[in-house]
Amino acid sequence: MSQNKQTILFLASWYPTPQNKNHGIFIRNHALSLSKYMPVIVVYAYSTSLTEDFRIFKNKQGNFEEWLLEFPKSTMPVFSFFIKFFRFKKAYKLLLQELIKEKVNVKAIQLNVIFPAALALSIFKDHFKVPYTIVEHWSGYLPEDNNYKSGIVKNATKKAIHSAKKIFYVSEKQKQAMLSHGLEGNYELLYNVVDTDLFKENTSNKRQRPLLLHVSSLVEREKNISGTLRVIQKLQKTAYDFDVLIVGGNEQSVSYYKNEANNLKLKNINFVGEKTPTEVATYMQQAHALLLFSNYEGMPVVVLEALASSLPVFVSKVGQLPDLITADLGILIDVKNESELEKQLALFLEGKLKFNSKKMVEFISKNASYEVVGKKLADLYLAI
Repeated sequence: MSQNKQTILFLASWYPTPQNKNHGIFIRNHALSLSKYMPVIVVYAYSTSLTEDFRIFKNKQGNFEEWLLEFPKSTMPVFSFFIKFFRFKKAYKLLLQELIKEKVNVKAIQLNVIFPAALALSIFKDHFKVPYTIVEHWSGYLPEDNNYKSGIVKNATKKAIHSAKKIFYVSEKQKQAMLSHGLEGNYELLYNVVDTDLFKENTSNKRQRPLLLHVSSLVEREKNISGTLRVIQKLQKTAYDFDVLIVGGNEQSVSYYKNEANNLKLKNINFVGEKTPTEVATYMQQAHALLLFSNYEGMPVVVLEALASSLPVFVSKVGQLPDLITADLGILIDVKNESELEKQLALFLEGKLKFNSKKMVEFISKNASYEVVGKKLADLYLAI
């Protein structure tokens, strides 16, 4: 990247890797959206048992670059934390040296998910002497998640929040939870991004039989997969005829929920595991509705992608969803209210619920497209 171009440096706590291709993909999408207006470099270091050395991999697409650094995972359980911390710091110092060698002109830093990347923030901030912003996706501040406990996490978070020029949040509940922990700052809502060239309506792909789609990490305490399966069981017992497709999760979670589905004697349900965005977009074009019966969320990208695909959503009243979903776009269900979800899905399968596909696409185009979100970030950095 040219040393004359002022670049925004993305420092990420989560990011897609060859081993975990969907991890923090929304951070990559934010970087891609901003790169439509100005150069962006993402730096991300992660440990893996697949390497015995520190190795940097670079990928460039126009104004967008990602620099991933693999470092070896510790094999000494007793000293694992200290070894990982030492290697983590060394990894980011190597990434800084690479930026210096390439003569990258950093205009500002965007910290994406505060912890653990905040532990490396000073390495870049002190060298480049530039302002930084934060985009926080983590749900740990919420009482439902309740993972904002560690002293290391709290100290790093408070320090990062204190000096940030702007703190972007993804749901009003997340912002209020952060404020309740004393994390005062200059907050602003930021939409997650949808690739509208990929996620779009295609009625020719639609299946004839009703298909209900669920896409998530299959983490029970957050996504309430068991509650979703129980609702499907009740609908099938009432003789509703439909298919179910469950996308996402690792091998262990997929195997577990396949067994759960067998125990519930569910029919016409298919677990396909983790899929690429292109594959997910195809499934959305085939489906008739998205189910996300979560216990808590921020601003789930999968819901935005479904709307971009003209797919109505049946979602819990969590995160930003109560402020986002209207009657034209989908149905909001109280958390854990299985009888209400069953009732609304029954009405949908009977053809008694109507939604507005045009308004779905318009909503995404206005709020969550690459162009809109990228310009919002670019305007901020141009003004700094």
